[in-house]
Amino acid sequence: MHEMWRGADTSGEPVWHVLTADKTLTLCGVKKRAEPSSRAPTDKHCFPCMKAFQAAMASTKS
Repeated sequence: MHEMWRGADTSGEPVWHVLTADKTLTLCGVKKRAEPSSRAPTDKHCFPCMKAFQAAMASTKS
């Protein structure tokens, strides 16, 4: 199972990332840090994470 984590994109905007199995990195390579409570909620997702997640799910179907 994969878990989502709210972090920042390269511009500092909040986005949802997909975590690796060990939950220390995101699928796009960002290190997981504590989620700051001061950030505004977001419905944006990290496209590199989502692309990697989609590829991972496609490979499990084969």
